[in-house]
Amino acid sequence: MQQTALIVSRGCGLSEPRYRRHTNQTELQDSMDKGPRIGDAVLGGRYSLLAQVKGSIGGGTVFLGTAGRCRYCGQTDRARFRTVVHAFPEALGNKWIISRDECDACNQIFSKYDDAITRAVSPFLTLGGVKGKSNKVRQTGRSEGDAVISRRGGADGQGINMFATNADPAQHLSVTADGLLRMNMPVADAPFRPRRAYKALVKMGIALLPEEELDHYTKLRAWLLDADDMVDFPNLDVGMSFASVGKAPPIAVGALLRRTNPTDVVPHILFIFSAGSICLQIDLMSDHLEDHLPPVPTDSINIEWSNIIFDPDGPATIAFRYGKPVHLNWSSLENEPQPVEAVILSFNPQTCAGSLTPIFR
Repeated sequence: MQQTALIVSRGCGLSEPRYRRHTNQTELQDSMDKGPRIGDAVLGGRYSLLAQVKGSIGGGTVFLGTAGRCRYCGQTDRARFRTVVHAFPEALGNKWIISRDECDACNQIFSKYDDAITRAVSPFLTLGGVKGKSNKVRQTGRSEGDAVISRRGGADGQGINMFATNADPAQHLSVTADGLLRMNMPVADAPFRPRRAYKALVKMGIALLPEEELDHYTKLRAWLLDADDMVDFPNLDVGMSFASVGKAPPIAVGALLRRTNPTDVVPHILFIFSAGSICLQIDLMSDHLEDHLPPVPTDSINIEWSNIIFDPDGPATIAFRYGKPVHLNWSSLENEPQPVEAVILSFNPQTCAGSLTPIFR
């Protein structure tokens, strides 16, 4: 049996963004308020920022919605709102953004969707050191499996372990023309249900919708509540992009963009969600406001999003920019392997400076 094992220490500088803990709520708010404001034109004026919520380490709790009526099923019995509901999955690192208007029964349904999207992005949660519900970093791959990515150093996850068995070193190790050591590390094909992962994004988008928009999304809300739906979708397009694949900043951000001209041949509302180093974007499909659109082709939504975070080396903030998205079809009702097949590590063996790049299936 051939075996390849790799341990990457925290000090190797693998595309790690700079950030620091905010010392107080005022500093956090000043940092997070940079960038577009509600109502500002974006994307060349074809859209405006309809809604946005941000949470970060060092900040307080952010509450969404009005308590007492579920925005998904209409439940009004206050005894059915006992659960503390995270508007975005806690497993994706969200510790701060809470929904008041999601009842216990809907939360139980949506937990299946949260699990699916967590599995779908699990390699990036591990590589980024994102702490989930147990305040620990998720491991990708079973310990007895052929490929494992984990964090060293207990709950703080001070380094990255990437381990592969049955791997031919000749196929996984090479030296580039400019002298960089290149390692191709396979990633465990942990199963997830794409349709449910897509629904997790839809649920997050609806959590942000202003009250005046909810009536345009009755069909989408009903679809969310059907956990085992059999609706025929040839394509449910998700754009996935990255600002880094190394250590992720502890942030969770959701934004809704609404088209400026109702007759424009673009989707009515786009939802963009970023957690740490990952950014996901979808078309939030309305009941009828897209009726004038031709079939939207795959890869049509290509937003290069950015978040503003504090720069520890200067008085200003820095933009944490996500690149051009990779497009995934999350319409399948059946289990599929999570999208990342391998991670390419390229680094200078003298300085340890390098980068991590995902390879999709």
